[in-house]
Amino acid sequence: MANKASTAPGLTRTICEYATNVQYEDLPPAVVSVAKRLILDSLGTALAGSTLGDACRELVVMVRSAGGTPESTVLGTGVKVSAPMAALANGGMVHALNYDAIGADGGHPGSFALTSPLAVAERVSQVSGREFISALVVGVEVEIRAVIGLLRAGVDTKGVFLEGQLLSYLGATLSAGRVLKLTPNQMDSALGLMLMQTSGSRQVVIYGDPPAKAIYAAFPNQGGVMSALLAKEGLQAQCAAMEGEAGLFSMYYQGNYDPDALESGLGTEFHTLRTAFKPWATSGLVHPFIEAALQLREEHDLPLDAIDKVHLMGHPQTRNWFEPVEERHSPTSAASAANSVAFGTAKALINGAVTLTDFTAEGMVQPEVPLLTQRMDHSFDETLDHRTGIVEITTVAGSTYTKRVKTALGQPDNPMSNDQLREKFRDCASHSAVPASNAAVEEAIDMIAHLEQVPDVSALPALLGTR
Repeated sequence: MANKASTAPGLTRTICEYATNVQYEDLPPAVVSVAKRLILDSLGTALAGSTLGDACRELVVMVRSAGGTPESTVLGTGVKVSAPMAALANGGMVHALNYDAIGADGGHPGSFALTSPLAVAERVSQVSGREFISALVVGVEVEIRAVIGLLRAGVDTKGVFLEGQLLSYLGATLSAGRVLKLTPNQMDSALGLMLMQTSGSRQVVIYGDPPAKAIYAAFPNQGGVMSALLAKEGLQAQCAAMEGEAGLFSMYYQGNYDPDALESGLGTEFHTLRTAFKPWATSGLVHPFIEAALQLREEHDLPLDAIDKVHLMGHPQTRNWFEPVEERHSPTSAASAANSVAFGTAKALINGAVTLTDFTAEGMVQPEVPLLTQRMDHSFDETLDHRTGIVEITTVAGSTYTKRVKTALGQPDNPMSNDQLREKFRDCASHSAVPASNAAVEEAIDMIAHLEQVPDVSALPALLGTR
């Protein structure tokens, strides 16, 4: 049911108590496994973003020039800066390729799951793998639950706010605060300080995606770390940040949310298990169209000159991934290409794969792509699930082939295997600004697999990107 801001008294406090009290021993093995997969996947996408991500060069240059105490690593570079600045840079890089993990029901845990708590862990040092996993799960669990609470109240989370930016402030703050061992009162203040910084307008993607859109996750990571650090210093900001009359849900969603989604089973039931990992470096909403295109290509002989028309159909919520048509059919940046159903579908049909190189300067101008996208049109069907994609191809000879995909590869019901995730990590690491040796990459994979045995997670960034 929808709720107004006056309901759910004590929600903020409930979350703070949970975030500060959960222990590693409370986490089921399956949740620990997902946490490790998140760490491996997020580290890889950040390393790849260090060279391939739109706006990442400008971001890293600015962060390095800002100076400050060298305490936390800018991933892929070996350079250390202050913890808030490292969170800013790494948060931008981890999401820049749109390759980081998402919640199957919404949310973007890959945007903050590693980067915010790691920046703080390097600053304070001697943070064990067990404590780090606990901190990660705290942030991911609450962020995903917040999205579910909105969906249950009928909120269009793809409306005027970028859910992946706005709600990542919540996860980033809680995870950073947990690494800092904040008390419930301090965590309460951290959430109040978080509320003062939250942002995430969808305006930046309404007319296509400028390069800056790629680094939207920079800001919640920096904000989360700053909020936690200020609260640790004793700055008080307790203000019912979640449920208050001008709190997070009221300010951005008119008070419409289901508080039970955040509170019920908190600490015993884990929506973290519904994390989805991306096999392709695009928005998750593009994935079913890519998979449908790949299946059609495999099942039928469909060279470019045999295709007369391609019709794409999705839910109305996916409109921004189809329009404006001129930009989506001929993207002007890698960030825009990653949010284009037409671009992803065309790459799949033409090449039989969608890879990181498709979003490089060379891959963006593959001449066959506009030849195919100009033969595409699209429509919307409200009866479809928003994660469903339909690709219909009409050939020059008059044949029609249709493929519908609801559960694309990477979703919890159709997961990537651990071997597939490791291969993804190796590929991502090969694009790091300062490439690590094969031995270092394999050591990092092994360290993450046994992270509960690691006494200090600072050893992980030290393995990669050293000069």
